[in-house]
Amino acid sequence: MHYRIIFKICTISYQALASKQPTYLNSMLTPTRNSRELRSTSSNPLYIPRVKTKAGSRAFSVAAPTLWNSLPVSFKSEGNIVSFRRRLKTYLFNAAYPP
Repeated sequence: MHYRIIFKICTISYQALASKQPTYLNSMLTPTRNSRELRSTSSNPLYIPRVKTKAGSRAFSVAAPTLWNSLPVSFKSEGNIVSFRRRLKTYLFNAAYPP
C-alpha cells in the first residue's frame, strides 16, 4: 500500500510538471533556485518547504517534492507519461521486493 501511494504521488507530480496543469498543483511544485551552478541542478530538484509537524510532512506540497527529488534523474527526463509510469513501477517493485 505504501508503494502505491508513492506511485500515485509521483505520477501526479510528473503530470503537473509536464503539462503545468492543474495550476493549483503546479504552484506547489517549485524548482529550487540556486545562486551558483551546482551538480545537482542538472537533476532539477524541487523546493521542499519546512514543516513543524508530522501531519504537515504528509501534505502534497511537502511529500511530492520529497519523493520527486528521491527519484533517479533518468526518470525525470522521460518524454511521456506511459514510459515514466512503466519505469517508476519497475523501480518501486524492485524497492519493495529486492532480488
